[in-house]
Amino acid sequence: MEIPDLAWRVQTRAIEQMKVVGRMLQDLIFKVRTPRPSKFIEVDIIKGGRKLAPFVTDIEGGTIIEGTRHQNRAIKTPRIRPKKRLTADDLMGSKAPGQIYYAGGIGDIHTARKKKIALEQMDLKNQIFNRIEWMCAQALTGTMSVVQSNVSFQVDYLMPAAHQIVLAGGDRWSETTAKVRNNVQDWAQMIIDALGFGPTIAICGSDVASALGDRLAEDKWFDARSLSAGEFSWKASSNYLGRAGGIDFYRYGSKYENDSGVDTSLMPANKIYFIATQAQFSIEFGLISDLDAGAQVMGELFSKAWLEKDPSALNILAESRPLPVVWQPEAIIEAQVVD
Repeated sequence: MEIPDLAWRVQTRAIEQMKVVGRMLQDLIFKVRTPRPSKFIEVDIIKGGRKLAPFVTDIEGGTIIEGTRHQNRAIKTPRIRPKKRLTADDLMGSKAPGQIYYAGGIGDIHTARKKKIALEQMDLKNQIFNRIEWMCAQALTGTMSVVQSNVSFQVDYLMPAAHQIVLAGGDRWSETTAKVRNNVQDWAQMIIDALGFGPTIAICGSDVASALGDRLAEDKWFDARSLSAGEFSWKASSNYLGRAGGIDFYRYGSKYENDSGVDTSLMPANKIYFIATQAQFSIEFGLISDLDAGAQVMGELFSKAWLEKDPSALNILAESRPLPVVWQPEAIIEAQVVD
C-alpha cells in the first residue's frame, strides 16, 4: 500500500499548514502565539501601573522609584497528545463520500487514502484547537482547572476579586429595572482606573446576549449597525451584536462535547466578559520532546505517523503544549448578570 512520507518533519509541516475554522477567543483576545524553548513558562503577572512619575528641578538627579509590581511563577505547559489508529480496512476498504472506486484506475484509490489520512490529521488539529479555545475561556474566569483520572492541575491568573461581579435582584439584566448602561460604564471605568485604558470588546453568554437585546434594542446608545461596508472579520459574523460606549459586543455560542457526550457551552450562558484587548494576552507553547524526532521541537504543533506490521495499521499523532496567559488580569471584568 502506498503511504505518504511518514517522517515527522513532513507530518508536522502538513498539520501546521492545514487551515482551520477561526475560534473567537483566539482570534480576538489571545492573538499572540509564542513557541518557547522550555516546557516551563515564566509567567510575570503585571499588577497596577497607575503611579505618576515625579518631577525634579533642573539641578537634581533622577528620582528612584519602585519597580513594576509583578508576581513571577514558572508554570509547566499542559500536554495534549491525541492519536488515531487507522486499520487496513480504514485505508483500503473505505472510500471518501462520493468516491467511485476504479473510476480512474488504481490512482484514485491512492488519492482517496491520502485524503483519508489528511482528513484524520485535520480532525486531530481541530480537537487540539478546540481544547485551546476551552483553555482560553477558562483563563477569562481567572482560574483554569483540569481534573481527569490521569491529570489534575490548576492555574490561577490572580484576577482581582473586585473584577468578578454577581448582580442580584432588580439589577439583573433580565429585569426591567436593570441599569445596563450604568453597569457597562462602571465596569469599563474599573479597567481604566487599573490600567489607564478601557475595554474594547465584551463577550456575552447566550442568555446575556438575549437580555442585552431586550434592554438595549431601542437605546440609541447601542449601535447594532456599526459594521463598516465590506468588512470581513468577526464583526461580519452573526456573533456580532453591536457597539456601545466604544465597546464591541459579541455573542459566544461555541460548544464542546463533554466526556458524557453532552454538548456543553464553552462560556457560561449567564455571564459577560469585558476585555481590554490592548493588554497583554498570549498563548505560550512549551517545548515538545519526542524520541522519533531525535530532538526537542519548538513550535505550536508536532505530528508523526508510523506503521504497525501486525495487525496492519497506520498510527497518526499530534501534540501541542499550549498555555493561555493573562499577563494583566486587571484587563478583565467577569460579571454574572442574569440567573
